[in-house]
Amino acid sequence: MHEQTAAPLVFNPYDPAFNRDPFPTLKRFRQEQPIYYYAPVQGFIFFRYRDMMALYREPRLGHDPTLGAGFPPELRAAFPDFVSLRENDLFVVDSSSHARIRRLVNPLFGPRAIESHRERVAQVIASVLDELPKEGVINFFKDVAQKYPVRVIAAMLNIPSGSESAFLALADALIATVIPGLPQEQFVSYQPAISRGLALVKECIADRRVHPIEGDLFSQLIAACDNEEKLSDTELISLIAALLTGGSDTTVHLTTYAVMELLRHPDQLALVRSDPQLARQTFDETLRYNSFGRGPGLPRFATESFVYEGVQIHRGQPVFLNMLSAFRDPEFLPDGDVFDIRRRTNSSPWFGFGPHFCVGASLARMEADIALQMFLTRYPHIELAGEPEYGTHPVFRDIANLPVRVSSGSQATE
Repeated sequence: MHEQTAAPLVFNPYDPAFNRDPFPTLKRFRQEQPIYYYAPVQGFIFFRYRDMMALYREPRLGHDPTLGAGFPPELRAAFPDFVSLRENDLFVVDSSSHARIRRLVNPLFGPRAIESHRERVAQVIASVLDELPKEGVINFFKDVAQKYPVRVIAAMLNIPSGSESAFLALADALIATVIPGLPQEQFVSYQPAISRGLALVKECIADRRVHPIEGDLFSQLIAACDNEEKLSDTELISLIAALLTGGSDTTVHLTTYAVMELLRHPDQLALVRSDPQLARQTFDETLRYNSFGRGPGLPRFATESFVYEGVQIHRGQPVFLNMLSAFRDPEFLPDGDVFDIRRRTNSSPWFGFGPHFCVGASLARMEADIALQMFLTRYPHIELAGEPEYGTHPVFRDIANLPVRVSSGSQATE
């Protein structure tokens, strides 16, 4: 008899099999090679929960040193809008600027302030659901998840009607261009969408300064910036872009994955139907159990050289914290391979820690919560109508088609 040996461990996030189910491979990495040198970007990937948390808090790791002042002159000349946006990103600005900006905008994005937008958010989501059939098969990703987040943010900012596609393209381009080692041709291909989207943002800022709107998030941001501690237009534009990125594209994929997992786990679907307050926990558990990250993980960069667990990390070298793997680690949860929306882990760094906690986290949770509850209320009977089809997004394991059979009648069966 010949013993079968496992194939050598190679991290390839673009392998279709890995895309569909990365967790067997990630388990092997945790057990056999928890610190892995990833040659394409000349950095290390960390797969264990304890390493991820230690390095997340490591003061010698920070933002990409090639951002900000590190932009070469030729890039500045060719893509000034992109450079200006990145130089004013909250992850790049110095600590005093970061503290000043967060002090200005945090009151507008706290849970209580965001709740004041609930009615408007619900109206937008209802209008999206009104476009759906009473019964039949829909592509949940395209027909629901992809439509409502950008419309929500556009409504909160009072963006001109018909501009949602430009906003969505801007969000997708901004996310794609943060990938370390992105081929130059791909980087260049995203720049027209960035320029068009930023031009729209600038037009809105100019108009709102002359014609403020009561209860409008754009007007509130401008007022907060202009009244006391001045926020520059470039800082404001970067902030709006960050809100768009974190509040639209990410929410699209999170909602799609959450519905997919509920349909794969009928007992959990029954729980959230019986207790709608579990909707928010559904999203937290989805992020933990099967999130949509495709690449090596959250990138951090060494601001100075140091040794971690016997591995030499050089100044400027990237490290990647693989959350997909870490949140299935038995050291974090002994039953991490179980999807249970009743969990309260309260330690997920998906939205960050301390001063870098995601400014749009409350908005993302509220709009996803409303969308899920309204969708389940509208359709008492839903089931998967086929296997999900994954796309080719450079950052996300995006589901391009999630076929769901829906029925608002009482005779269907789940």
